[in-house]
Amino acid sequence: MEDVKKQIHELRGNADSVENIIQLGDLYLKTQDILEARHYYERAIKEYPQSIQGYNRMANFSFCHEKFFDANNYYSQALRIDSQNIEALVGMGRTHLQQNGLDRAEFHLNKALKQAPEDPTVLFYVGLTNLKKHNLLLAERHLTASVQSKDYQYWSYATFYLGVLNFQKGFFQEALNYFNSLKAIPPFSESMPINYQALKNNIGVAHFRLGNYEYAKRAFLEVITEKYPKNAQMWLNLAMVYWVQDKLEEALAALKTVHRLEPSKWPWLSAVTHYTTEGSEWLKAKMDSFIKENPKGVNVAMYLGCVIPNRYPFIDAATRHVLNSLKVGVVELEGAGCCPAPGVFRSFDINTWLTLGARNLTISEDLGRNMCIMCNGCYGTLNDVNTELKHDKLKRNYVNDKLKEIGKEFKGTIEAEHLVWVLYHDIGIENIKKMMNHKLDLKVAVHYGCHILKPIHNKPWKEDFETPTFLDELVEITGCTSVDYQDKLMCCGAGGGLRGSEKEISLDFTRDKLESMRKAGVDIIINCCPFCHLQFDLGQMEINNLFKDKISGPFTIPVIYISQLLGLAMGIDPFSLGLLRYPQKKGVPPFIPVDPLFTSIQKDLECLRELI
Repeated sequence: MEDVKKQIHELRGNADSVENIIQLGDLYLKTQDILEARHYYERAIKEYPQSIQGYNRMANFSFCHEKFFDANNYYSQALRIDSQNIEALVGMGRTHLQQNGLDRAEFHLNKALKQAPEDPTVLFYVGLTNLKKHNLLLAERHLTASVQSKDYQYWSYATFYLGVLNFQKGFFQEALNYFNSLKAIPPFSESMPINYQALKNNIGVAHFRLGNYEYAKRAFLEVITEKYPKNAQMWLNLAMVYWVQDKLEEALAALKTVHRLEPSKWPWLSAVTHYTTEGSEWLKAKMDSFIKENPKGVNVAMYLGCVIPNRYPFIDAATRHVLNSLKVGVVELEGAGCCPAPGVFRSFDINTWLTLGARNLTISEDLGRNMCIMCNGCYGTLNDVNTELKHDKLKRNYVNDKLKEIGKEFKGTIEAEHLVWVLYHDIGIENIKKMMNHKLDLKVAVHYGCHILKPIHNKPWKEDFETPTFLDELVEITGCTSVDYQDKLMCCGAGGGLRGSEKEISLDFTRDKLESMRKAGVDIIINCCPFCHLQFDLGQMEINNLFKDKISGPFTIPVIYISQLLGLAMGIDPFSLGLLRYPQKKGVPPFIPVDPLFTSIQKDLECLRELI
């Protein structure tokens, strides 16, 4: 420090150039004398208004002190003097990046990239901007180039973000390799607590996703100490490590800490107590109290189909919890049978298909309620049958002649509606939006499925069937982002009896979709059909075995039904929605764990302001 003071003394009598004035400011900054540093930076601007150096230094000073509006103004003035100045262009990019103005950041940083395509600082910030914009291919290209530049400062930070990028793409081992390579690097050592904590957290979550629970626990416990007590997300990550191992006492203790530190992150403390002590009795009691009729609102008759009650009963439970929260009256379709499946029965005997479908519709007619259907295939059948019999007297007479034998008659007095239509249209997306109180932040691959969209002549979506958005809109009111991906509207691979007759071909379809989803870096898959759900859930395990030599790594993307996602965002506890279970059961759905939904890596570093 004495050397610095000596330099200041020598320069103060020699401050006759912009360089010397700025150097004085830098020296005062080293002594922590912020006021004097600012004085000399402002003096450089005042005495040398045509020199870009003073504006850039004052902008950097403002940026480091979180005065981003001021920083933006100073960088703008620098660019008026020299529109191609790299430091000012990068500075503008960083400022917009800090304020989440990603398009403006990209504009300035791309200009800098044209001027200096090999500059590691430029490459780093271009890569980081693309990562935040979820342009993963470009992000990987530029961050990798920044790492290869051997510039020490940016090598470490670019390596961290390459770990984040690989994690987002589902390559957890590759992500872990990047994170582990930083453990001995000073910017991520214990001497920089923020970086150290972020790195340890990400190492722990990567181990969690790989099933290395002991390593994950160890990583979290290394930083969850008196030294770093207040990171609620890290405590939640640790709670999930305990939860998946059925270590209930430890999991509950961690969840209590999460609730104490940040109640909004884990608002279900009371629910977890009921669930773990009363189990199914508690859940049953809740559902027994649900609304059966709303005289002034929407009322439906619930059609379950086959796959939901036999394979995924939690889809039924989640849907009922959501509809009840939305004040929808729900009654059962007592005695309903298979829809029957459009890709099977209709192919062999149309008249039998019509008759069996009509029988189900008459049960809903007798109740005087529209039918609410949770399966695309069931919807395809029941909506088609309902439409055909309403408009074709000959078919209606044939069917009613058969139904007369069991004392039933098709009258055509109700509508067969998909659950998504009930949510989107009958209840209304704006009304559902008002119920969102637990904001989610996930990158979502939306899968529509086939029968909800086509044939279009009897579907309510009309002009939207080629580029539908209704399911994406429902997803995005939760705070999630619906990510575009290749072949988004392609069949899941299970339809038309293909899964039952040609399993390998069926799974090859699914593999293509999963590869596209993984390239897009999605966190979860959202669907509105239990058969599609089965194909993505059980199908991922089957693909991991059947195509293990052809895929770039095992698929482990959680598969969530739309009502489960909406319910979570509405604040409904994850136990009622079937998203968390205790104890963990083996060999039953879901086959791909959904527990990771509640864990999170740290995707950004607060210390980026220090990179001047």
